This record gives sequence, structure tokens and C-alpha cells, in this order.
Amino acid sequence: MMTLKEKLDDLNDMILKGQILESMDKYYHPDCVVMEKNDVVATGLQEAKNREAEIFKGVEAWLKSEIIATAVGENVTMTEWHYEYKHRDFGHKKFDQVAVQHWKDEKIIRDRFYALY
Repeated sequence: MMTLKEKLDDLNDMILKGQILESMDKYYHPDCVVMEKNDVVATGLQEAKNREAEIFKGVEAWLKSEIIATAVGENVTMTEWHYEYKHRDFGHKKFDQVAVQHWKDEKIIRDRFYALY
């Protein structure tokens, strides 16, 4: 069985390779909740995947995904990211984000994003 650190490293590696929806199938709990700052933006795996797919529709060029730091605790993982991309509607975007995942039954039950735009 993989440790939580191994799962986080694999999850982040998949994200870096652009396999975001595949990583969600592999690691997200069917009953997951996704939060952006203080708002619930998706409930359940399918809604979370639909939301991700919608976000990426307008991306014209992905310029950078960089991991700044990671942390692993008891049933919790965190990754600090730096992203840069060109979006059809929003132009050239650069931002930093911290993703905090809470794990249950070996899967991510809650994923919360704290971002500086």
C-alpha cells in the first residue's frame, strides 16, 4: 500500500503531466467536496471533474506549473503551486495556490484551494 507521501507525489506528478482528470479518477473519493477559498464549488467526483474540464476549455497555452512546497500530515496533504497560462477570456494569468487535501478511505474527501490571484 502506498504511503500518503507517495500518493501526493504521484498525484502532483500526474497534474504536472496534464493528467488532471485521470488523477481525480485515481485519487478523489466519490463523495468528495471541492472548495475554492470559502465556497463549495463541487460536490461529488463527477461534478468536480466537470468543473475542472470547464476551467481548462478556455486555456490556450499552459506556460508553467511549478511545485514550491509540499507537506504531509495525518490524513492531510498540502501542495503550494505556481501557475502561469494564457486564457481565451482572462488573458495572461499568473498565480500562486495552495491545495489542501483531506483523505478518507485512501481517497481525497475534501480538496480546498487557497489562491493569490
